[in-house]
Amino acid sequence: MFRASLRCLARSSSQMTAAEREAALRDANEKMRQYAMNRPSLDKVKPKRGLFEGEQGNQHFIQFAAVTSFLCAFLVTPFLGKKIALDEDFRKKFVPSWYDYSLEKPDYAWTRQELHEQMIEVQNQLAERAIRGEFTPEKLEQMRAERMAYHPGLEDDDDIED
Repeated sequence: MFRASLRCLARSSSQMTAAEREAALRDANEKMRQYAMNRPSLDKVKPKRGLFEGEQGNQHFIQFAAVTSFLCAFLVTPFLGKKIALDEDFRKKFVPSWYDYSLEKPDYAWTRQELHEQMIEVQNQLAERAIRGEFTPEKLEQMRAERMAYHPGLEDDDDIED
């Protein structure tokens, strides 16, 4: 409305007299002032749309559902994994046998105490052999030569690290 009167004013300003031009400008200013004062509220002009409404509402809903499901799976996985790992009844009930790769815990050959006693015994035997003089340089060379004889995996130029 304001633009139309302004365009009309611009086209015919060369044909208007000064008084007509002033009247047209006053009329345009009055229309502009009324528009600024009586401006319609934004919710009447452009109503607020819902979250999943509009042209792309279905796409947004599908994307939201996918993101939510992945986020839930990401958050639940550690708790579910711990439950499967620790609870044998839960594992037998919900994990199929063809998917269950868990191994039975083997019985140890030695307890910690027995292993400790065996290591102490080996240390004592080595100390006694060292005291008797079994680890002289000549005897060490002889041991290395004997080890080469019964170890077929080493090449002649390979050196055994001590």
